[in-house]
Amino acid sequence: MKSGLFLFMFSILKAFLPLPSIEAVLLPMCLIYPDLSFIYALLSGVGTCIGGHIGYELGYVYGRRVISRFVHEQTLDEGVESFKRHGSLAVVLGSISPFPDFVLAYLAGIMKMNKWLFMLLDGGCRFLRSIVLIYFSAVLNQYFHVEKWIMIFSILLLVYFLGNIMMKKVTK
Repeated sequence: MKSGLFLFMFSILKAFLPLPSIEAVLLPMCLIYPDLSFIYALLSGVGTCIGGHIGYELGYVYGRRVISRFVHEQTLDEGVESFKRHGSLAVVLGSISPFPDFVLAYLAGIMKMNKWLFMLLDGGCRFLRSIVLIYFSAVLNQYFHVEKWIMIFSILLLVYFLGNIMMKKVTK
């Protein structure tokens, strides 16, 4: 069950730090231990909710000072404007998409969104997204035997996200 604890801690940190996507950890674990898939999805949803709360509080209390360390000012302004226009819908769409969840948490705090509504929407939608991804990976695994390729896929996904972060730092 150490794998569950790792996933839980990673999902907490992922919700307020710019780390690789939770799917890079969740999907390989679910393919290796398919009988624990629902538990893993639940752990990632709850972890995202807790981490989102931390990010929300950081955004609420420290606002732009904290976020400006991770995001360009122009990108932050665009995100805040979009969040003002779309409110809760932005959280739902951002949570079911690959949009970085740490940005959502900070923006929700800066915009002073209802904390409980944010946590419910963000954690719930991330949980639903995990369930859908697990289901489709299990179906795909029946035909393609993904477990043979999952290590390569995970490494490529990790390299992609780390490369993306590094390229953003180089272009600053």
